[in-house]
Amino acid sequence: MSQQNQIVRDVVQRGFAGASQYESVRQDYPVEAVEFFLNSLGLKEIVTSTQDRPFTILEVGCGTGKFTRVMLKILEQKDEQNIKVIASEPLQNMYEEFKLLMPDTEIIQCTAEKIRK
Repeated sequence: MSQQNQIVRDVVQRGFAGASQYESVRQDYPVEAVEFFLNSLGLKEIVTSTQDRPFTILEVGCGTGKFTRVMLKILEQKDEQNIKVIASEPLQNMYEEFKLLMPDTEIIQCTAEKIRK
């Protein structure tokens, strides 16, 4: 790991040390913004073309799950049962807070470079 990457990593870990504080002060994502994002990804077309098999969304860097909660709410309202959401988060404290807040949602602890196949 380069010195610059290590510095960034250290700053991020210190900045997000208080996951419960982050959760309480960070604004929620607007439903409209998350819907726009999902539509921009072509979610409707993907769901239509994969009706006979499950589709998985991997959220990278989910933090405490603010975006995840809105995304799952939207998918539930659209009755998208063949879509599975898996969250990933590298920081231990954010990972633990996510698990506390969303115990029924799958989460893996890893950096983007180390996502298992």
